[in-house]
Amino acid sequence: MSTESQGLDGALRDTFDWYPVAKKEFRDAIRSKGLWILSFVFTALFLIPAGQALFFGGNIRQDVAQVGMQLFISRFYLNIVTLLVPIVVIFAGYAAVSDERTSGSLKVLLSLPFSRRDVIVGKVVGRSAVVGVPLLVAIGLTGLFFALSDFQFKLDVFAWFTLFTFAFTLVMTAIVVSISGAMSTNLRSLAGAGLVYFYLSFGWNSLANSIGDLLADYAGIAGAIRWQIVLVVKLLSPTQAYKTLTNSMLGEGSGAALTARYSMFQKGPETMQTICADVLAGNPETVQSMFGNRTVCESGGSSIPFYLSDPAVFLSFFLWIGLAAALSYYTFDRVDL
Repeated sequence: MSTESQGLDGALRDTFDWYPVAKKEFRDAIRSKGLWILSFVFTALFLIPAGQALFFGGNIRQDVAQVGMQLFISRFYLNIVTLLVPIVVIFAGYAAVSDERTSGSLKVLLSLPFSRRDVIVGKVVGRSAVVGVPLLVAIGLTGLFFALSDFQFKLDVFAWFTLFTFAFTLVMTAIVVSISGAMSTNLRSLAGAGLVYFYLSFGWNSLANSIGDLLADYAGIAGAIRWQIVLVVKLLSPTQAYKTLTNSMLGEGSGAALTARYSMFQKGPETMQTICADVLAGNPETVQSMFGNRTVCESGGSSIPFYLSDPAVFLSFFLWIGLAAALSYYTFDRVDL
């Protein structure tokens, strides 16, 4: 190890009490052959669309080349990230705390000068690094493929996509490791992480819509207020937040965020007009398509409310990290090891 790296390692060790835990966690986790295999499959799946753009995207029209990278991110990478990254995270993190608890090594770790908070934070950081390394390789190669292809490579768009992807990965890692800290066995931790992943990915929209139905049926809350609440609940899902942030970034113009939020709904024309005009401060217009009339939402001149804006949605990621860490620390701090 070079003198510079030794100096950085020592500085991190002196500054952050959790750093030795994170370093050990990273070293232990990367020895897993199963994790390496899963990371290789994940990286390969990440590169398939970009490879298609590089090797089979010749002789494309200029208008397609200008938006080709955005189309690939929207059609392929949103699903790859939201479906596969959490699976890699679960595999990497479900046993982060529960395995050491059942083996008894957690008592040894806590006999050293580490608090339970240091253990939780260190394991979240360490496991995030474990997932982050193959993710960084996959995104880096994807960017290289796009840059070499006939598609117009937009560095700012790809940088935002990378930032949102890593933020989403950090949130999911914090959730999985926190579940591991709250569970007594690996099996319970795996089941809990799997249930949370399934619900956040496939059940959250149903929850949001059910809340809206209950408000309308039993509390008499209808119209714009109902759909404002539904949209806020939708945005609280890290999966939905990641998708709408990325779609907003892929859009063009001042109404990109409005269009991204509006596309989170699939309702009747009257409801869509209410959502556009009264929730998002947009201008609803009815246009004809091959499937009949549909309502589109154009920018109305004023920006959408701040609590529905991209910065507010991005901040919700950190709320999940804080909530997951707080609940895990609360249960972990009170359990008898």
